[in-house]
This record gives sequence, C-alpha cells and structure tokens, in this order.
Amino acid sequence: MIRYTAGFLFALAAFGFIFLHTQINMKKEIQPVEISIPSGMTISEIGKILEKNRVIKSRFLFVLYSKIRGGFPKSGYYRFEGNLSIKDVWEKLYRGEERLFRFTIIPGNDLIDIGEKLEKKGFLSKETFYSYVFNKENVEKFGLKGRSFEGYFPPETYYLRKDADVQQIIKSFLKIFNKRYQPVLKNTNGLSNYELMIIASLVEKETSVPEEKPIIAGIIIKRLKKGMKLQIDPTVIYALKLQGKWYGKLEKKDMKVDSPYNTYLNSGLPPTPISSFSLQTLKSVINYKETDFLYFFSKDGKRHIFSRSYKEHLKNIKK
Repeated sequence: MIRYTAGFLFALAAFGFIFLHTQINMKKEIQPVEISIPSGMTISEIGKILEKNRVIKSRFLFVLYSKIRGGFPKSGYYRFEGNLSIKDVWEKLYRGEERLFRFTIIPGNDLIDIGEKLEKKGFLSKETFYSYVFNKENVEKFGLKGRSFEGYFPPETYYLRKDADVQQIIKSFLKIFNKRYQPVLKNTNGLSNYELMIIASLVEKETSVPEEKPIIAGIIIKRLKKGMKLQIDPTVIYALKLQGKWYGKLEKKDMKVDSPYNTYLNSGLPPTPISSFSLQTLKSVINYKETDFLYFFSKDGKRHIFSRSYKEHLKNIKK
C-alpha cells in the first residue's frame, strides 16, 4: 500500500492549483464570432456553446471556474474576438457585456416606419411590434395617454440588444422620452401635454425649417380656437398608412378617406400624434408665435408661403 506524506499531497494540490490557474488564464486567439446565449441555460450548456464555437478550449474548465468564481453568466448576444482566456470570456458574460446594435429614429418617423426599420435591421418582426404598440392596453400599462405609442418614441440613435423583446425595446425608447421630453412638457394656453404632442407631430410633418415651426404651430392653435378644420395633408397620409392604402402619392380622392385622422373631414386634432418629433419642434409648439396668418402652403415641399385670409391664400397659390 502506497502512503503519501502530507508534503507530497500539498505539493500535488499546489501543482493542481497552478495548472488550473494557468489553463484558466491562458489566452487564445479567437476569430470574430457572434453567439446568442438564451436565457435559462445551465453553465454546462453555455460552456458547450462556447466550446463548439471555439471561444474556449474546455467546457470542463469553464464550468469549474464558474463554481470557483461564483455567480452566473447573463444571457444575451455577444461578440468574441482577439486574445481571450476562459476567465476573460466568463467575466464578459457575467458582466453582461453584450454586443449592442445601432438603431436610429429620425424626426417624422411614425410607428409604421419604425416597425419596418426594426424588422429590416433584424430586431423583431414588424407584426410583433405593431400588435404591441397599437394596443391601447399596453399604452396604459406604461401610464401613458392615447390609443397607441405614436409620438412617444423620440428621434434618437439607440443601441439595442439583438435578441431584445418588444417591451425591452419600448423601454429603451421611453427612457429618452421620460428623460428629455417630459421635463419640457407643460400645459399651455389651455392645451394638455398630449395635445401639445399631437400638434408637435403635425408641425414636424409640415416643415423642417426651424423658423417656420413656431409660426405653423401658432396657425394650428389659432384654427383650433376658431373651430376651423386643420386640413393638414400629413394627417390624411397617416390615415392611409394605417389602412394600408398609402402608395407614396396623395391624390384628391384620398382627402375623403374615412378616418378620425383625416383633418379635412373632422374638426379638431387627430386622436393621437401622427409621428415622432424633435425636442426643438416640441419647444416651438410650447413657445408658438402668434401671427395674423391662418393659411399656409408649400410650393417646393420645403419653405411655406403664409396667408391671412382664404382669398389671399388662393391668390398665392395661383402665383
């Protein structure tokens, strides 16, 4: 029977510790690879995925280090490349250093535009997005007003998880809204915060010229006070988009589309905003400019010509 001395066993344990420490910290060159780690996976299953994709050499050592280190890796979408050790890989997962993807909403994008962009960029299907954002109950869950999330997703460049669900994406959008837009919103001239948002969306779709925005906002508010129909073309376009009837060109027959958003047929504001809007546009509505104008039109789709009366408006159009 072989007997081992305490010194020998200590040396053996020390050797094992050094070997394990060396293997765990040994770096290897990893070719760029992107891996999705689903939620609910065990440490061993995660190690298997990493080993299969040649991110680590040994699943066994990955599991062993996990037990020594304590804690649990986070699910998500990760990118690995360069010289990394098993420890480096584990720590990256533990800290949840996911790869985030750029996603941009520009001023004037509506929910339909945003859904199409999300699908094109591979985040989620537009059907999944639409079924959530056009549901009034979901809007109320976030303590918001309106029958949809239209107007609540600010123009901004966001960095999103590739495998994020629709609620996580919406929370990213609303985080900016709550941080930058909510502090600016304040009831003014008898208008509610939500009505200001609706007007801001109308102004955003009408002009991109900064100095025109407070003028057009003032005209809209003035027409509302007089009980005049707003007769704003973008509201008709939005109505057509909601009905799947927008083909890129507004025709005379479209002005009769049956929709609460059609401001040629209905008095007052549409039921919700019709697009996203910049913070500058919102401020121009809050600080709108009072003028004698009641009408405006654009001959080039850029700058507008303003009129004080309908007669003058028709005269300017003829010119």
